[in-house]
Amino acid sequence: MQESPAAEPACNDPLADPATLERDRLADKALKALLATGQADPVAEAHKAVASGDFRLVAAVTLDGIDTTEFGAQCVLRGGLSPRMARVVTYFGDDALPTPAPIPIATGTEGAGEEGEDPLGDFARTFNETLIADDAYPYRDVCRVVPAVEGEGKSDQAVKDSKPVKADKKGASAKPADAAASGKTAERKVVKRNGRDYGYANLGPLSESPTLADAARRGNVAVLRKLLEAPTADATGDALDGLTTIDSPDLFGMTPLAWAIAYRREAAARFLLSQHASPSGAQCQALVDRDSPMQIARALSWTALVLRMKSLVTEQEYNALAEEPALPDGNKAAFNAELAKLGDTYGTVFNKDTMTRHELKFAIDAKGKIKSCSFEPKTVSTAFDADICRLGREQLHWKPARNAEGRTMPGDAKLVIRMRGS
Repeated sequence: MQESPAAEPACNDPLADPATLERDRLADKALKALLATGQADPVAEAHKAVASGDFRLVAAVTLDGIDTTEFGAQCVLRGGLSPRMARVVTYFGDDALPTPAPIPIATGTEGAGEEGEDPLGDFARTFNETLIADDAYPYRDVCRVVPAVEGEGKSDQAVKDSKPVKADKKGASAKPADAAASGKTAERKVVKRNGRDYGYANLGPLSESPTLADAARRGNVAVLRKLLEAPTADATGDALDGLTTIDSPDLFGMTPLAWAIAYRREAAARFLLSQHASPSGAQCQALVDRDSPMQIARALSWTALVLRMKSLVTEQEYNALAEEPALPDGNKAAFNAELAKLGDTYGTVFNKDTMTRHELKFAIDAKGKIKSCSFEPKTVSTAFDADICRLGREQLHWKPARNAEGRTMPGDAKLVIRMRGS
């Protein structure tokens, strides 16, 4: 006997909905075509995205992952952004040069391709600032403009937890238009995160049309109750086809309960749980890689809330909260850079015609210290095997493993190393 599909809880996840993904794919394809010919208008493209409910920022793939800071915006999200959360337009390699490099954007009588011009960067920064400045943008608590800083005299406080750039009547930012007109790219500093894993600390007042996520981040139980009682309550702010629910995730895979926990809003979290919000997150949680509300509580060492939710999930889901040792953001990239140098040193030892797969294995204690290292399978060079373990000890700084309650414990970790020859 088959259950009717209509009886299943709606997922309505922008990261998993096939129709949304196809819409985004076609939009990105069209944008890249315009960039390739130099015909992309950043302000017009931003307004087009807002009109379709597409709030993804333009980003680049770097050695450290998906990055928007190069293009004038910063999103504070544990683990960073995934490709589905952004409009990836370029890749920055070891030489920090974008690939592929677009044709310079036409700017009327101004000379194209002059030294120092950054057509892709100018487009991306103006697009991102225009998008964030638009009144309809629902994620200003999570992603903000990295302000331009002229000269060296300004303090870090001036750019910490930055406010969004004000828009004109058309929604366009004044600063990026001025920068584009002058053909110069202002220096930018990365916004100070103050150790936060999710969102910015200095939240402003609720908007006139708040979402469940907005109210959850602020711990406003009264607004949460009002929105849940309204039949058209919109959990995410995205223009999706299906009805939103208390467990509808937003662009970042976060449900309202996940945001309440991320901001340690205890009253809001307990209220959402009383309204049957799921500690496991969205109905289609397994389709994409993201943290569930319960995983966030565990990561924040909020043990009391983890135990409160234990009875609401399966034993398998609870045991899945345990974490293996992990590397902090950027640590693997630093290791890879040094590994390339090691490869140059031993380049003449190995056969360059074949590719082999190896595992660099570590035993990590409860404090994150490396207790032992092995390289398997071994190569023909015992000196290389010893040096790669030495490099791992010097460059890799592991976060210790944790059990389901968040307590640190010993664990095993490994990195996959691919090299030519053995």
